[in-house]
Amino acid sequence: MHLSFLPVYVILALSHIAAHAGTQADAPADAPADTGQSIHINSIRNPELKSYRVMAAGLDAFDAYHALAPKAREVRFQLSAGSRAPADAMLDLSLHIAGNETSIALPLAADGSFALPRSAQADSEDADLVTNKKKGHYRWQSSVYSEGVPAGMRRLGDLRLQCQVMIAIAKKEIPFWVRTLVGTLLRTTDWCSSEQLKLGSRSDAPLASATLLDGERRVDLKVEKAGRSFLAPIGDTRYGDDTLIELVLKDAGEAPPPSM
Repeated sequence: MHLSFLPVYVILALSHIAAHAGTQADAPADAPADTGQSIHINSIRNPELKSYRVMAAGLDAFDAYHALAPKAREVRFQLSAGSRAPADAMLDLSLHIAGNETSIALPLAADGSFALPRSAQADSEDADLVTNKKKGHYRWQSSVYSEGVPAGMRRLGDLRLQCQVMIAIAKKEIPFWVRTLVGTLLRTTDWCSSEQLKLGSRSDAPLASATLLDGERRVDLKVEKAGRSFLAPIGDTRYGDDTLIELVLKDAGEAPPPSM
């Protein structure tokens, strides 16, 4: 393989990851495997759901890499409507953990975010996180915010930890050949530490700019997806975890509030 082709293959593989992880894509996920469980949520057939074990991998990653953001109390997850979702997709949305014997309600904040509790029973039953809505219209995302970060700023260590959570979940869902391909191309099992990994950080409101503040230097970061995402240098060791990124909204001229 010529090195000039490497970024192309990485992009293709990461696009596959995004489609399965639900972080950057709107494509419906494949139908879940039959686990022998019978789940009925308000008579919704084929509801939007995620494996509890898959999501719990994100909790494990948060604990394992917490040193990246020691002042972050928790990782929060979020359900948001995809671009092809109906207008009422978030209306009366509810979520709970459902297994053979397990039923745990997960309260959703106004923005669709929630905290995922540890549950040995849910894990042993191979339970699911199940909504009361049909599948195919939602993204599952994660976010990490440290206490004390100024409004309109993102801390680089928070984004690094957020990446570790997202990749841990993605690795549980994507095929073995994709994991092998990406690991080979990035030349590391710690994908988030690779400078070749380019994963966007989502913004709830359209951005005019994203600027990394490195001492007296101001480094413009790429803003894409109509201002809804920016590319942070999470794999660049020149920048410490406490490095801040300044976000400015389009038109408003002011920084956006945290999305979680």
